[in-house]
Amino acid sequence: MADGTIYGLGDKLKQLREKHHLSQREVASRLNVNRNTISRYENDTLTPSIENLIQFAIVYNTSIDYLLGIGKESYLYLHEFTEDQREFILQFIHGLKEKFDYGKTGD
Repeated sequence: MADGTIYGLGDKLKQLREKHHLSQREVASRLNVNRNTISRYENDTLTPSIENLIQFAIVYNTSIDYLLGIGKESYLYLHEFTEDQREFILQFIHGLKEKFDYGKTGD
């Protein structure tokens, strides 16, 4: 948009913050901005910088594409987990995939 507003970004940021059970103050602390800035982002009166979009994506464990409405899916980033936790998560996902792919026939 001409004024720099990204349609729907504020609503998405608020939904993700609430989904992660974070206050505006907690998010502000993680992004090194004040709480009022987070409020303005969520109310679409201020557009985040690219650097802050990256930080939002990290905090909310999603992609910038998702935040901007380009991608429809969210992502699971494992960088915050220990090596043992990552291995467990990957084994669990592999097991689920095998369970739900089991019995499917090809074309």
